Amino acid sequence: MQYHIAVTDDDAINCKAAELILSFNGYKVSCFSSGEELLQFLVNETPDLILLDLHMTGIDGFETMRRINSMEIGSKVPVIFLTADNDSDKETTALDLGARDFVSKPFVTSVLLLRVRNSIELFHLQNDLKTEVQIKTAEVFKEHARNERLSMQVVKTLAGTIDAKDKYTNGHSSRVAEYAKMIAKRAGYNDRALEEIYMMGLLHDVGKIGVPDTIINKPSRLTDDEYETIKTHSIVGYGILKNITEMPRLAIGARSHHERYDGKGYPDGLSGTDIPEEARIIAVADAYDAMSSRRSYHSIFAQEYIKSELKKGRGTQFDPEFADIMLAMVNEDKDYQMREFYDNTPADDSAEAQAAARSDEKDEAMFTFLSMLDAGGIETAEGLKYSMNDVGFYTEMLKEFVSGAEDRETAMTNCLAAQDYSKYTVYVHSLKSASKTIGATRLSALAEKMETAAKNMDIVYIIENNDFLLATLKSTVGGIMMATNLIGDEL
Repeated sequence: MQYHIAVTDDDAINCKAAELILSFNGYKVSCFSSGEELLQFLVNETPDLILLDLHMTGIDGFETMRRINSMEIGSKVPVIFLTADNDSDKETTALDLGARDFVSKPFVTSVLLLRVRNSIELFHLQNDLKTEVQIKTAEVFKEHARNERLSMQVVKTLAGTIDAKDKYTNGHSSRVAEYAKMIAKRAGYNDRALEEIYMMGLLHDVGKIGVPDTIINKPSRLTDDEYETIKTHSIVGYGILKNITEMPRLAIGARSHHERYDGKGYPDGLSGTDIPEEARIIAVADAYDAMSSRRSYHSIFAQEYIKSELKKGRGTQFDPEFADIMLAMVNEDKDYQMREFYDNTPADDSAEAQAAARSDEKDEAMFTFLSMLDAGGIETAEGLKYSMNDVGFYTEMLKEFVSGAEDRETAMTNCLAAQDYSKYTVYVHSLKSASKTIGATRLSALAEKMETAAKNMDIVYIIENNDFLLATLKSTVGGIMMATNLIGDEL
């Protein structure tokens, strides 16, 4: 299902950034430049989530939220506020109005995606879980013959939900279940036992449902306390599954798949054959998939490296028998099909060589482009951070910034001429956020000082420094235009 996000921000670069980030990750996006436009859209459309800027010309985010609440759609769509402020009073007001969360500007891609996904999932879970449970339960009682098939579907759905908590483990549970079943088949398990270990593999990480997303998705090294929290998933999973009396061994995989053959694992420090056999199989399958799929800290490993790790862990981390079976499976997998698939590789050597050559040329152009921007005062490392480290995405952000620069200058000049310092605050706030998004940190810092002056009604400071702010804006735009005009098309 493709979720629909309505983004409302009167700053074009913020809308563009949100649109690119969200659409790149599979969301349908509709952008609006004012609260009035959003409200008109909501008369006939029901998006899955609204991203709503706090400071806007016309009606602001608070008033827009109040009007949404008065509409029939008010209880049907979650709202996340967008703000570059750090103001607890405004956060309290927004939460009182029913906001689900906040996202700071400029956007940090991983934070924006996590909060969007979590808000949608939690909203749907709250609204649909009770009804879904009632429907599934009624089906089980009504048609007992479908019980096993339905159970497997529910288990797969639950396994998928668990994997969805971690953006780097998509399909992990299904792959572990499949590898465990393949190992067990070679070890002589009968059909019934194979189905049981498959289901155990699907649910081996069910305890992660009790681990905070912030820890599961943390891209940097875990602290000792965070690691201890992660380790609790084995006990939590056991507690969830142990009461399923129809399959009493189902909880074994969840509890014991992190035990080590040498006794140095957790949670019980079991060793050798004291570890349940199914858990010893799942342990090998789990480790193999961790190496043959992406993680936040590594990409997919080469087969030779994986084989070396399986050999190294034979008799220490892994049961030797099941490690040998897994090694045999890897040796037979000549085309490396047992892995996570997420990209397309070139079909032949000549195409690959041509692609490599094009990549080298593109890398050189990218280096020149970023160097020119740096020389012009843009901190490209900062800008790339807000563009998913994607130079193409970053280039689009720069072009968007340039295309709106003249309108920004005109708007600020007109506001000063009309002595409308309230609107001037909004425009300079927008400039602060947009500048930071592209890495123009000096310009962003100047805009922040002007925003503070406008809020404090320090008119003398504004008048004395506005020309310098606009000159810095023009200088920044000139540097960007020079780099993009010369190199941009080659990226």
